[in-house]
Amino acid sequence: MHVSEPAYWSERYRSGQTGWDLGAETPVFQALLHQGGFPVHPHPEQEPPTVIVPGCGYGHDAILLARAGYRVIAVDFAPEPLHVLRQRAAAEKLPVEVLCEDLFRLPERLTEPADMVLEYTCYCAIDPQRRPEYFRVLCRLLRPGGWLVGLFFPLSTEPPVSGPPFPVQEAEVVALATQAGLRLQSRQLPLTSHPARLGREVLLMFQKAECD
Repeated sequence: MHVSEPAYWSERYRSGQTGWDLGAETPVFQALLHQGGFPVHPHPEQEPPTVIVPGCGYGHDAILLARAGYRVIAVDFAPEPLHVLRQRAAAEKLPVEVLCEDLFRLPERLTEPADMVLEYTCYCAIDPQRRPEYFRVLCRLLRPGGWLVGLFFPLSTEPPVSGPPFPVQEAEVVALATQAGLRLQSRQLPLTSHPARLGREVLLMFQKAECD
């Protein structure tokens, strides 16, 4: 089995080999919400902004954003964690649309662009050969002026020869995002990372140009 096949990830979930999953909301994203640090915010008198969470897994961050007033589209192509996420969202009556889809085909599935994409541990899980394509997909999913908020992990100076997770090089991330039509607006080595990941992840915010 290969990382590009749903069966690979289904087996990981069934066997409990989910080391990427923190078991709760991502601390960096929790801190951003508390500080008003996201570039897109819900407003009581406006339609809630739409956020896509690719490779959402159990959807801890999807739940976090939905509770904060965002309309969330959570995407994964392993059905096992999505069953849990659907139950959680339904129990709290949260605005989470759960899609069991190949994220590379997502632009064909969705008809309206999103205001924001939230990336965490998806980039490092896909086949490194598909990384340029991944950024092109994310750019297509965003409206003009929309934002990609990415917490990229695990940082390494080594090329991505093994995984998942495949090592992440910040320079490559920025170069591929730029080539896809996204402009880096913010960079931070967060101090609010999970203790096991402190100094091993970088928070990058990219914006799509207002005019395509």
